[in-house]
Parts: sequence; C-alpha cells; structure tokens
Amino acid sequence: MAGSAPEWDRFWRYDRLSSFETGPGAANYSGETAEGWRKFFADIPYGGAMLDIATGNGAIAVLAVEAGRNLDVTGSDLADIAPDQFVTTSDALRQVTFRGRTNAELLPFEDSTFDAVTSQFGIEYSDMAKSLPEAMRVLKSGGRLRLAMHAAEGAVVHDTNRSLADADFLLDRAQLIPLAVLSLNSLVAWEKGEGLKEKAQSDHAQFRAALEAVEQYERQAMDRQMLASVRRDLIEAFNTHRQKTLPDQIAGFRELASQVQDHRERQRALVRAAVARDEVEGLAARLAEAGFTDVGLGEQRREEALLAHVLEATAP
Repeated sequence: MAGSAPEWDRFWRYDRLSSFETGPGAANYSGETAEGWRKFFADIPYGGAMLDIATGNGAIAVLAVEAGRNLDVTGSDLADIAPDQFVTTSDALRQVTFRGRTNAELLPFEDSTFDAVTSQFGIEYSDMAKSLPEAMRVLKSGGRLRLAMHAAEGAVVHDTNRSLADADFLLDRAQLIPLAVLSLNSLVAWEKGEGLKEKAQSDHAQFRAALEAVEQYERQAMDRQMLASVRRDLIEAFNTHRQKTLPDQIAGFRELASQVQDHRERQRALVRAAVARDEVEGLAARLAEAGFTDVGLGEQRREEALLAHVLEATAP
C-alpha cells in the first residue's frame, strides 16, 4: 500500500504480508483474491519482468514468485519498506527486489521495462492522474496491467468508516488515555507523599468512568478488539505500576495513543483512496484511448461482499 506518512512506515515494520490480514504472522491473500492473481500470472511470459506498485510487504509480489513462472519481480512503495527484516511467513520474499521510497507518480524505471504491472490496495492511494500514465509507460508492448482498488461501495470501506467512529470515540470523546496519564501521575505523587489523596481519588474516578464508558461502547463497536486491547493494556499498567518508573509508564501510554492515532490515519487514508465504479470506468476509458486492448473491469469479493474493483488491460 502506498503512503509517505510515518504511520505507513511503522505499519510495514511488522510481521504481516498484506494490509488485509494484519495479525502477527498472518497468511497472505487467499480464496478468490489469490485465485484471480494466479490466473493473471499464468498469462505473463515465463521469466518475464513484473512490477508491483505500492507493494507494502510484498503480498502480491510473493504470489507472483509462487506462481512458478520464474518471474523477475520488483516491488516498489512510497513507504520505507524492508520486508525481509520483518516478515517471517514467506521465503519467496528473498526472490523479490524491493524499492522503498519510490513514488508511484514518478517511477524510476525506463520505458517498456516490464511484462506486467500490478497493484493490490495500493495505487489508488496515489494521484492516479499521474500514477496510471506511469504504469502505462513502463509496460512493454503486449504487457499486462492489473489493478485491484478499494471499492468505495464495498464492505471494507463500510466497515472502515464504522471502525473510524470507534477510534474517534476512544481518542476524542472518551479521552481514555489522557485520563490514564492524569490518574497515574496523581496516584504516584500521592504514594510518594508528594500529592493529595483526594486528587488521586478524583483523577482515578474520572479514569474509571472513562474505562466503563469505553467498555459499554464496545458492545456495539465495529473495532471491539482494538478498544478491548487498549482497556486491557491500561488496566494492566495500573495493576503493575510499581514495577516500572513513572516516565516509562507514561511513555508506554503515549506509545499506545500513537498506535491508535496511526490506525485512525491509515483508515482515513483508505476511505479517501477508495474508488467508485464510475471512477474505474473512467480509468478504463483512459486506457482504451491510449490504445490498450482487452480492457476489462472485474471485482474481488469475499463471501459475496464487494472488496475491490479490478481493472485489467494489455499495452499496445
């Protein structure tokens, strides 16, 4: 996935291949999504060169290597990626050339370099008025293009909007983490004899009220796992606060807040990047006007839910 902001650098410094399955050591794309890519790779000349734009930690690049076509695969991304340092689930990564800090809108490759150009949940984050012509430029005559882009009408965007509301509640309305900082500061001050008991009790009461508000909100939340994880981490921090210094505890709270803020910024970027069907039709028309053939529109779905619009074409 493309992204120049620090939250994307941090996102890819983790044991994950794709942006869709994000748990530690999560598997790569599977099901209909992976099958669509395998069919595409089968039509690329054996030993051909392929560029995966906004590759992230190389999910599609790995599928290309695993297709058994002896492809020379390059993965580029605007983020500062280093998949070999963080991803443990695929030996195929060693067969991919990764280029971080690479702008999709100004690709550092010669004209007619690649037999295929691909992107999965990535190129739409760029300015496609510039990045689509770049993808077209670096394709060889007869080269294949396949772009899978977040569908604005799809389930991922719908769920992301709901999840955004959860992060907004936690950060902006409940103010849970700032209240945790306030409470721990006054608690430690009281325990050291440097603060008032009443102040510690009052601040902790506010923190407990915020905890209860978040716990109640969780029942109807989309991102219950995120909310519950933050609550558990804060409760554990208070239960063990004598085992760490106050500065270390506060630094941990701030890091937790930063993680949630990063999560929210990535979600906002996803919603902004998503493309509607008519926008994809406009991209298809631009390809046809440029002489591309076999221009086709498709979809990626999971259990009937729309995930992505897919655009394919062959370079003139």
